Amino acid sequence: MRDYLETEYAESKRPKTTYPAKLAKYLFTVFDFEPEQKILEVGSGRAELLHYFRELGLKTYAYDSAPSAKEHAKAAGAEFELGVFSPGKPFTPFGGTKFDIIFSKSFVEHLENPVAFAEACKRLLSPGGKLVTLTPDWESNVKIFYDDITHIKPFTVVSLEQMLDVASFSKVEVFKFRQLPSTWNSKVMKRMAQITSIFSHRRFKNKWMRWSRELMLASVGVVE
Repeated sequence: MRDYLETEYAESKRPKTTYPAKLAKYLFTVFDFEPEQKILEVGSGRAELLHYFRELGLKTYAYDSAPSAKEHAKAAGAEFELGVFSPGKPFTPFGGTKFDIIFSKSFVEHLENPVAFAEACKRLLSPGGKLVTLTPDWESNVKIFYDDITHIKPFTVVSLEQMLDVASFSKVEVFKFRQLPSTWNSKVMKRMAQITSIFSHRRFKNKWMRWSRELMLASVGVVE
């Protein structure tokens, strides 16, 4: 049986783009990452972001349940460990190594108990370490969220903040953003996307139309 990367993330189905490079640089800046910090991505998939995080000077580690993720991590220059997060079982990737950053994108919505995941991550973070999470925004994805049969837990700004609060993180911040790099630093482009979202129908193939409407949530929690 093929794993999820070989089905949902096959190159023929989802060709690689320049977006991960732009997103990695954006996250590096927004969340004040620093060169030489250790970053663990849980649910690393094709390790595209880790590839660019490494170029920005981070020491990269990948953790995923798909055996095929190993080759992607290797190509990205990241250390890799195969595993599945499960509440109630020890979560000690790389022998319990302490990290400065634990990162996940489009991962926590697949968990039955995301609070347990946040608590487990906190134990792996050094003092001052950050848990950074990206997940689809339920309010703008409500009609298509369950197009992915593996989605379990939808998040809003409020519930994502609660996840980090309940896990006793400090300096918690949650915000919405569009996966359109042109909107990140331009008020004009952001406004144009807001207007576009009003007229965009679900499952639009055009990237501008689709990502104007389908927002993501970004969050950070800090270990004191």
